[in-house]
Amino acid sequence: MRRVDYFDSDQIEGKAYDARLIKRLLHYVRPHRRLVFLAMLFMTVSTAVELLIPYITKEGIDRYLAKLYQVYTTDEAVADSLARSDPDRDRFVPLEPGRMMVRKASLDEMDPARRARLKELGTLARETYYLFPEEEADDRTGRVEGEYWLVPEAELSEVPPATIVRIRHPDMEGVTTLALLMGALILISLGAGYGHVLTLQIAGQRSMYDLRMRLFEHIQELSLSFFDRNPIGRLVTRAANDIEALNEMFTAVLVNVFKDVFLLAGTVVILLALDTRLALIAMIVVPVFAVVSMVFRIKVRGVYREVRRLLAKLNARMAEDLNGVKIVQIFRQEPRRRRDYEDTNIEHFQANMKRLIIFGIFRPMIEVIASVGIALVLVYGGLGVLEGSLTLGVLVAFISYVRQMFRPISDISQKYNIMQRAMSSAERIFKIVDTEVEVRPPERPTTPPEIRGRVEFGSVCFSYVPEKPVLKNVSFTVEPGKSVALVGPTGAGKTSIINLLCRFYDVDKGEIRLDGVDLRDHDIQTIRDNMAIVLQDAFIFSRTVEGNIKLGKTIPRERMVEAARMVQADTFIRKLPHGYDEVMAERGATLSTGQKQLICFARALAHDPRVLILDEATSNVDPATEQLIQKAIETLMRGRTSIVVAHRLSTIQRADQILVIDNGRIMERGNHQELLSKRGIYYNLYLLQYKEA
Repeated sequence: MRRVDYFDSDQIEGKAYDARLIKRLLHYVRPHRRLVFLAMLFMTVSTAVELLIPYITKEGIDRYLAKLYQVYTTDEAVADSLARSDPDRDRFVPLEPGRMMVRKASLDEMDPARRARLKELGTLARETYYLFPEEEADDRTGRVEGEYWLVPEAELSEVPPATIVRIRHPDMEGVTTLALLMGALILISLGAGYGHVLTLQIAGQRSMYDLRMRLFEHIQELSLSFFDRNPIGRLVTRAANDIEALNEMFTAVLVNVFKDVFLLAGTVVILLALDTRLALIAMIVVPVFAVVSMVFRIKVRGVYREVRRLLAKLNARMAEDLNGVKIVQIFRQEPRRRRDYEDTNIEHFQANMKRLIIFGIFRPMIEVIASVGIALVLVYGGLGVLEGSLTLGVLVAFISYVRQMFRPISDISQKYNIMQRAMSSAERIFKIVDTEVEVRPPERPTTPPEIRGRVEFGSVCFSYVPEKPVLKNVSFTVEPGKSVALVGPTGAGKTSIINLLCRFYDVDKGEIRLDGVDLRDHDIQTIRDNMAIVLQDAFIFSRTVEGNIKLGKTIPRERMVEAARMVQADTFIRKLPHGYDEVMAERGATLSTGQKQLICFARALAHDPRVLILDEATSNVDPATEQLIQKAIETLMRGRTSIVVAHRLSTIQRADQILVIDNGRIMERGNHQELLSKRGIYYNLYLLQYKEA
């Protein structure tokens, strides 16, 4: 038989893009859309600057640093025509009739048809030269033609540096201007990038705050049956780790993916505009890149899913062991629980290692593929520079753009997995948000002017699991101000009656009435405002003693202190370092079990309920303290409808009515003396507890 894993429900496949989930997530983003639009504006500016900087580098190299010319020989008429088209003598420089210098960068930027026509009309020498004034000529290198000194590109080092600085002063000014422009653009990019990250993070955090609050509020509204099926650790994982996965998707993907697409599209367009043939050569590796990315996505998908499942399992084990640490220690279960936790931790470690191995292979492969693309550009572009069909500036810009082209492709591939992980998290979160509240408030609640506290159970049947009834045709009535006690063996259904009366669950059959109105027609808030319950497991929150008694309700301090005094809690509370302002440790760890129980008594009394429920409330109080608070309980019960669940028969002897429950049915009913006289189940229970007396 296959072992059922408690965390199988965490195995959600998750798509990389689910329009339905994205639409639901955008519902939480919509209130912060102005920040998102501002982030996209910043992103557009920073992306435009990234696209512009390599082009400025290219212009600086071709226009000022590598200002190279080639000798062009043609008919005198063609040479005159070219000279007239360039009055500034920057692109076409006449040397003598029918012979001129043509700027190499101008040829590269020229329309291909016109460049081909020029080559048909004349001869273009392959050698490249720097062009200086005739008066600066030096016998060590170059030659003089017309009014200019032609220095071969390879022999520029023969020219004295001082001469170069003097001759090329205008070029140096141009480089300085471009450098200042580039610096300004970098500052703009820095500011835009900062604004992009800041606004996006603020929008993401606010959106996740709203979603986290919605999830927490919904979890609080869910019926207790939901918590019967879901471990606390899993819910903590949903509210913490899964929300964070969505935040990562929002800040790293939803807006940044537009930047990647924009950057990729802009880079491809610029590459094609600079040199179509070289651009196509650079893109030869793109199909290989796509195949590697596809394999990576498939491999990492299952690993991410397994990591999330095991993380939830780790959290659940941790929460369970910490909540039951006393039991673990008293029964010396530390080694076994440690082994169980270690087994899960090893599985989580192995899953994470597998993920790291996949990333460790993928990222270097991406770098290798990108390097191959750059190598192809260097080889073919370098040949183009040597042949004179490509300028050095274009080659340098090409290398920068090719690097820039592979970066968004790599980012998009990795963001695919962030998206998929986030979609899985979103599906889990919305699975909880979509969980219907089984105990639903009425559409039109009946609101009586005042709750008197008359409780009626009419033929109530109830089961936690279908076909396994816990209560079977339970019927009884408690008049306002009267008390009823529920006794019987463990598992008889006593606590289930309490759960139904508080409307933590709804009945399967029959009805429960409060002041003659079906409990399902009352507003749930009204029901619980008029009820107070003291459970066997006293729960203390991590707040002050006063906060634990008031629980956020506006109760005068004098009334709160009086309630504590009536249940004998005031004495030990005042001995605390800060008295009623003492902050309790988690679950009241610094208090004894009896002290926690007394605080819960004070809590119930301070809220002045119409219906009081005591579920084994004195089970953790020592006999001496029990005698002290018995009178306080009687005072507390006076004038209130009281339902008491107890195993100690001494605490219920004065109840107006005692119900003996066994196997989900009321077997006996009556007061203490009546039940003793029947010599039935109650009589036997009484003998068991008082046989020595």
